[in-house]
Amino acid sequence: MEIPEIIQNLEEKGYKIGRASQMKTYKEKHPLYLIDVKKSGNYANIFNGKQICYFRVKVIPYRQRKKANICCNCSGYYRSAKNCHMRPRCIKCNGQNSTRECSIKEKITDRACIICGETGHLAAWKGCKALPTIKKPSARQAGKTYAQAATDKRKKKKTEEKSTEKNTDVADDLKELKESFQALKEMKTLLLEFPTLLEAARLCRKARTRQEKVLIVLNALMND
Repeated sequence: MEIPEIIQNLEEKGYKIGRASQMKTYKEKHPLYLIDVKKSGNYANIFNGKQICYFRVKVIPYRQRKKANICCNCSGYYRSAKNCHMRPRCIKCNGQNSTRECSIKEKITDRACIICGETGHLAAWKGCKALPTIKKPSARQAGKTYAQAATDKRKKKKTEEKSTEKNTDVADDLKELKESFQALKEMKTLLLEFPTLLEAARLCRKARTRQEKVLIVLNALMND
């Protein structure tokens, strides 16, 4: 299939094509084409297409490379030759011309990278140490705005704070309970040493004033 035929066939089906090109591949037996479809109308329906120009095809989304693309005009990263206005620089001869306009058409045996300076490969080689790696963007939940995400974050923070406060309250309650058991243990030891205190406690119930209670307790201690 020729590129103009593909564009014409897709436009007849109602798609608006920005650009189309045939990709170079050494792993696939069948040809690969890169089609830029404008996001207008029912553009997503193109993935359901099974036939173009009487050929059976499989349409898949473009998979972004893990490393930055190199410009065929200036040999810089993160841009394409179509939108590049920098001074041309060829990755083959290192001259002030784009790689497409280079006079070297035969296979280069003595390769040298104009970016990292090493020999054995050209600047477009994906294994070049100077080729930047694209960082994976932070995950964003579909159908949720940034405001909603921020609200969820605040709610999560409040929940964690409440959980921390609850854990602190439980720890304080356990501490008080432990102290109460310790006090009862000391009281038991005191009653064993001064058995008359138990009788004094019963008499204190009938006492009317605080002074009477103090006298009852002192008499019990003196008798022991």
